[in-house]
Amino acid sequence: MQRIPARDVQFLTEQVAVGATCSASASYFDSIVLGRVRDMLDEKVSLETGLEKKMVKKMLASGVEGMKLLRDQELYRLLYGKLPSKGNARRKMLVETIERIEAWKA
Repeated sequence: MQRIPARDVQFLTEQVAVGATCSASASYFDSIVLGRVRDMLDEKVSLETGLEKKMVKKMLASGVEGMKLLRDQELYRLLYGKLPSKGNARRKMLVETIERIEAWKA
């Protein structure tokens, strides 16, 4: 498994902190913060299933194929559904999403 440098973890932490604030736009939260979380899921699904990461990303972007691949409607909804309001709702959503990604098995 590839090791993640500490500076990358710190950078992601800062992005999440900014994305969860009241002043962060929905666009920033979706494209930057959720984009990074979706990338983590793509990587995990690719490793668990043996599918190429590019194919996983394409499948997950498709509602029907994505839900079929994940077999977890709630995880799919969290990552690809309606964005939560700002602040605590975003933090709560991120915590739940990360927990579901960690628990996900192919």
